[in-house]
This record gives sequence, C-alpha cells and structure tokens, in this order.
Amino acid sequence: MCGIAGMVDLRNGIDFDRLEAASGTMVHRGPDSSGSFIRNPIALIHRRLSIIDIEGGVQPMFNEDGSLVTIFNGEIYNFRELRAELQSLGHVFSTSSDTEVILHGFEQWGPDCVLRFEGMFALAVCSPSDNSIFLSRDRCGEKPLYIFESADVFAFASELEALQVLIGRALSPDPCAVYLYLRLGCIPAPFSFLDGVKKLPAGHWLQYRNGRSRTCRYFFPPASADSSASEDELSDELETCLRRSVRKMLAADVPLGSFLSGGLDSSLIVAMMASEGPPPQTFSISFPNASFDESRYAEQVAQSLGTRHTVYEVNLGDSEECLSIMDAFGEPFADSSAIPVFHLSRETRENVTVVLSGDGSDELFGGYRRYSAQRFLKPYLALPASLRRRVLYRTLSVLPERDVYYADSILKCAKLFMERAENIEDTWGLMPNTVFTHDGVTSLFPDLSPYRSLFGELDHFFQCSADPVQALMDLDQALYLPDDILVKVDRMSMRHSLEVRCPYLHPAVLELAGRIPLSMKIRGQSRKHILKKIAMKYLPRSIVSRKKHGFTPPLAAWFRNSDEQGIMNLFPVSIRKNAARTLVKLHRESGQDCSAKIFALAVLGRFLKE
Repeated sequence: MCGIAGMVDLRNGIDFDRLEAASGTMVHRGPDSSGSFIRNPIALIHRRLSIIDIEGGVQPMFNEDGSLVTIFNGEIYNFRELRAELQSLGHVFSTSSDTEVILHGFEQWGPDCVLRFEGMFALAVCSPSDNSIFLSRDRCGEKPLYIFESADVFAFASELEALQVLIGRALSPDPCAVYLYLRLGCIPAPFSFLDGVKKLPAGHWLQYRNGRSRTCRYFFPPASADSSASEDELSDELETCLRRSVRKMLAADVPLGSFLSGGLDSSLIVAMMASEGPPPQTFSISFPNASFDESRYAEQVAQSLGTRHTVYEVNLGDSEECLSIMDAFGEPFADSSAIPVFHLSRETRENVTVVLSGDGSDELFGGYRRYSAQRFLKPYLALPASLRRRVLYRTLSVLPERDVYYADSILKCAKLFMERAENIEDTWGLMPNTVFTHDGVTSLFPDLSPYRSLFGELDHFFQCSADPVQALMDLDQALYLPDDILVKVDRMSMRHSLEVRCPYLHPAVLELAGRIPLSMKIRGQSRKHILKKIAMKYLPRSIVSRKKHGFTPPLAAWFRNSDEQGIMNLFPVSIRKNAARTLVKLHRESGQDCSAKIFALAVLGRFLKE
C-alpha cells in the first residue's frame, strides 16, 4: 500500500516545497520511503509501504528508455503471470516488483492493460515527452483517487488533504456533495466534499493530454446469471475460485494475518488460509456492551481452526475522541463502524503488515437484511396508506427502544423498514442504506432542497434489474461497496499503515458471482445460501447458521448520556436549530434511536467548521 499524487502545472511550474508538504500529509500511507519525479511542468510523488520486493520496488519507476514513469498504490496479485507473458513478448525487467508489470503492461496494451490486472490499485503512468498522464482505479474501488482539473492545472492524489496542498488553493464545500452525504452517509463518486474536486469512479480510467482529459468506464459487473449450471457445479466452482483468490493474496514479503469477526465471511477466509498452510494470526475486537460484541464467536472460530488469535477490547471514549477519528476520511463520512475498524487496525498493525478480510461478500452474495426487506415492500405498500401511516407507523414511533444492536430489536427493524418504505419515491423503488430522507434533510437545511434530483441521477451507475432484490444488490455493488465499505477499510487501515486485502473482490470471484442466480444466493429468508453451503465444509454449523451481525459501536447510549447542548454544539452552524433540537430530544427523551442521524450531523459539523 502507498500514497500517490501528481500534477501538471502550466501556471508557474512545480513548487518543490508544496510537493514535499503534500507528500508529508500521506506519511501514514507509506512510512517506509518516499520518492518523487519532477520534470516541469510535471511532478509525481510517492509514499511507500513496502510489501513486495522490498529492495527493488522503489517508486517512481521508469521503463528501459525512460519514456514512461509510474507510481502505484495497491497490489497486482497476478503480476508473476503477467511478467512471464510480457517477457515472452520481449520486455526486459530489472526488478521483481508488481509495479514494473504496470509499466510494461501499459507499453504493450495501452489503457487495456487494466483489464489484465487482478488486484486493487490506483495507478498513474506518465509520459514526460508530451505531458500526458494515464490514471486508473481497480474494478471495485478498493484504492482511492481524487482529481482536480482547471484550465492550467491537473492534479491527483490518494487523499483530499494532499490534493489541496498540491494545488495550493483553498476549496469550498460542494452543496451537492453535502446533500448526497446526508442521504447516503457517504459521498459517492464522482462527487467529493470540495467543489472542483472529483473522485475517479471505481472501474474507470482517465487519460489527460494537451490540457484535456477523458474518462472511460472499463469494468461492468456481469449482469446475466448462468442458468445452465447446477447449484453443485457453481458451488464447487466458487469454492475453487475463492481458494485460488486466497492463495494469491497470501503472497507478501512481510508478516500477514487476517481480521476475524466471527461472522461467516471472515471465518471462511480464515479457514481457507489455514488450509493453505500454518494457521494464520487472527485479530478481532470486543465491546463491553454484549449486544454489540461478537468476540465470543471469533474465539470459537479461532479455536476450531487453531489460529493464533488476539482480541482487543475497545472503549469508545468521549465524543471528541470518536469524532477525531473521522477526520482521517478528509470529507464527511457517517459510517460509525469506522471507529472500531480504526481501533482494530491500530492494534493489528503492532503484529502484522498485511491482513485479509471478508469485505465484499454481502454485496455479491446477498448478505444484508435489506434484501429480505425488499421482498416485503410490495405487500406492505399494498396496505391502505392510512393504515400504514396513521396506525402502524404512529403506534410504533412512540414505543421506546432498547440500546441494543438494531438487529436484536424487532421494533428497531420495523421502524427502519417503514421509514424507508414510505420514502422510496426517489430511491428507484428500492430500499438502499440511507441516513436521512429528502424531507429529513430539508427540515434541517432548507437550502439543500434543490438538490433532490441528484439522487435520481445516480442510477446510471447500476443496472435496474427486473427483480427488485437483484436491483438492490446491483445498487450496493455500484455505490455502497465502493463509496462506504471500501472507503472505510482503506482510510482506517492506512491510517496505521496496514494493508487490507479482500479475496471476495478478486476479479474471478466477481465474474463468477455475476453468473450465480439470485435463487442460489437468497433462498427464502436464508441469505448467502451458496456461500453457506461451501462454509459447511470448513466451519462449525453454529457459525455458518448464526444471524448476521454488523460491526457498529453502541452510539445510541453514548448520545443518550450526552448533554443536549453539547450535542447541539457539534452540529453545523447553518442547521435549523429548532429541527435539530427536536431530533436530539427525540433521541434523549423519547427512547427513539436517532443516533445514526445525530452522528452524521456531528461529523458534518466538524468538517464544515474546519
């Protein structure tokens, strides 16, 4: 893992001090070494976390004649196979690193080289002779890339802070991004928090030349299921594919382990790691609140597989401590599960440099409860509106909730379902993971009302399948996975210079998951059916069959025990105070769980103040 940045500055040429300052903001992404390339008006900078070919993989890296130079963040898991193929085509290599494969791959195949890379990456290939730059992100967006472009400056970086330092100008918040953040809890690509800065979307490349850029989408998730293959055939193929993915991701010249939550996804990955060699080191966290704590399940899996397991108990601390963790995102981000991931990554880095994780499985194989909820949507909406809104919703809304993980409360689940079901008119008839409804946003920030149409415009990123459950899964793969889950994992792990690899997101697994029919993923109320079938060969039945548990901290109790005015002080100054105070009172005095909304507002307030 690394941090990268670069620019073409046609104004005054390259400012070396600014270049060094931008590099300094990304030390956590690459603490082992730094490098730069400057040939006015182009500059590239690189921070390195050494994983493969520790001695030879120094960046920026040049091809044989110096006509191309590259910087790269990520890992190319099939670099050895590509290296052999490129050597057979006459290319000469001077290192054993995966970075050099990018150079020769671009020489041989041009932009199509990214179709051959199996890995996670944000990369730049520069041609100093014509001041052109080629950028690309991996298929799912595991590695970030922010871009700024004006008439005389083109710049990119792994993080927003580095980009702002690089271009040397202050940028204002983008109200479009603020609106989308309040709806989704994250800011989806191509938007960013800062006006004038865009994110290169996952599965895209960008070519900059002669003061102009063009963007191309190179990866489209498979949309057709393979109805000719039997469940047993696809199950066997998926098992083989996952094992191959795990095997490739075990390659590292530094200590390697795995996150282990005790859920199906990470447990299966650890089991496959153990089948490839000695039992790995595994790491998990625990919470004092039993409803949020999964550590006993992780310990059960570790004991079953014989791993060297470590559990860290996390104490959330005060609001300032928790919210300061969110600063690492560089823009508002409301997924509070980032807090335990931060703590887990910090403690894990004390032991290893690389870990495998189970991220991506829920989106590919139907793991979220909202997929089951989507099937209840049509019969629910068939009920008379007066019965739904005046009787059911009003009755449930006054009932107090326990401070437990939401899935442990039927009342919380029912309220969440009804809130989303009654507000699907601008969410494509689907029930995605959202924080505020449009009316909820505008009650707090009336000036954001004109941006409602932005939400509907996101539909060009996913295929709206005839089956609403499949459409919701496609939506999650297009938005929730790259802009929430993978952002969370990247920022929190790289804050501690820890590399996280996701076997479920290997291109071969992605392709196969697209061919598996929905009926083999979700069967009745059983989600991830085909994955559970494989897992039964590796794990205790009690782990395979237990219900899904999220990785969220107990925020409800935290805000309920906080001072009302103290919470109000966390919010943006532009918020409508009466509406905000009503929300806080509802949470603190009426037993309603509004903690996700309060947390989102507190994070936004922090960034707007900065």
